[in-house]
Amino acid sequence: MKKTTSLKWKLLRYLILFAVILLSLLSFFELVLLQPMYEANKIQSVKNAAEQIEEYIDDDNYSEMLFQTSLESDVCIRVLSDDLNLAAGNMGCALYRMDKNTIDHYIRLAKENDDEFLDLDRVFRPNRKENNEIREVVLTKIIEKDDDDDEDIVLMVNTNITPIDATTNTLKTQIIYISIITAILILLLALFLNRNIVTPLIKINQAAKSLSGGEYSIDESTNRYKEAHELNSTLKQASIDIQAADQAKRDLIANVSHDLRTPLTMIGGYGEMMRDLPGEKTDENIQVIIDESYRLKNLVNDLLDLSKLQEKKIELHRSSFDLCSLIHRELKKYEVYRTNEGFIFNVDCPDKMIVNADEARIEQVFNNFMSNAINYSTGKNQIDIRLHQVDDFAYLEVQDYGEGIREDRLPYIWDRYYKIDKEHTRSSTGSGLGLAIVKQIFELHDVPFGVISKEKEGSTFWFKLPLVKEDNPKE
Repeated sequence: MKKTTSLKWKLLRYLILFAVILLSLLSFFELVLLQPMYEANKIQSVKNAAEQIEEYIDDDNYSEMLFQTSLESDVCIRVLSDDLNLAAGNMGCALYRMDKNTIDHYIRLAKENDDEFLDLDRVFRPNRKENNEIREVVLTKIIEKDDDDDEDIVLMVNTNITPIDATTNTLKTQIIYISIITAILILLLALFLNRNIVTPLIKINQAAKSLSGGEYSIDESTNRYKEAHELNSTLKQASIDIQAADQAKRDLIANVSHDLRTPLTMIGGYGEMMRDLPGEKTDENIQVIIDESYRLKNLVNDLLDLSKLQEKKIELHRSSFDLCSLIHRELKKYEVYRTNEGFIFNVDCPDKMIVNADEARIEQVFNNFMSNAINYSTGKNQIDIRLHQVDDFAYLEVQDYGEGIREDRLPYIWDRYYKIDKEHTRSSTGSGLGLAIVKQIFELHDVPFGVISKEKEGSTFWFKLPLVKEDNPKE
């Protein structure tokens, strides 16, 4: 098993790694690259100055601009021709110390190298008693005049590359101080992050350990940033969901126990009566035992269906069939309610409405809707079944006129084991699985479904199925 590390130590490790990388880059640039970058900058300043001077060589303010360029670029400049000898810059620079032979030597080198020669190897030692040396950069450039009668101009630009040992030593000292300060800041930052990020997470983790029991209390001190607040909210909702699931399981056990106990009691009671009283072995008593066994079978089938549907182990067997014919066929099962309890079933559907779906599953859905409508009807025992076309869909509604469903309960009626009202006037024989099965069937079909309900006015359950256009008489 892979060993895990605490978040606070990981944060400290990452901060130290970041500081090491940052200080390494700083040291590399300041101690290693400082000298070459400094030399490259000085050489470039010499080249830039030469280019500027060449641009305004024929300008009337040539001398003034020469002086200005020398100041701006920190270089020494000398311009030579037969009738011209101008200079600008530090009087102690190499250009003022050069004799005629040295100048001629540079001019010859420039002519041999396309009229430009850059000398980087010239060394000057200000103090003979000391070993410190100053490198000098000398650029010699021949500026040819357009007129053949005019004399070419020799442009010489010079700058010094002074030793930066003292600067490097200063930077080393600064880097040491920066490293110490950085280490202190890292420790302070690690403490700050530990307090504001790690500590809230530790508290949330400790509180989450009781989540399995459906308990979670939010410590407001942990809501210091958005993610922690959202995590607290998620865990709180999870605790509510766990409590609801536990309650649903308890309801399931109670409902299933009740639904199992009643038929088992009936079967056992009638069986004992038929055993002890030979005259009670009648067809009516046997039919009671058969009916109650079917009731047990239906309950078990509901449990198995829901489990298979949720695990996607049931495949749909789609076919084209007449939804209106299915309605009329299934309604025959409910004639007993018309006869014994005076129920009125109003059916409004066209002669033919061909849809594409799993006929057995849609039959199961319709019977669930009808059972719910009958169970929850109070007072007005009327159920309306309406089927009509909406765009390319067959739209079926099953409406009852019972107590209806409170708005805050509507989102939960499709949950497994949920019963809308355990105190309704008609005794419900279901276990709260019917609408959960309906939901899974519709999700497998990928079709719209829903419920419209108002308290004291009743509920309308509906769904849509795609029409088979070529067989649809309305097409």
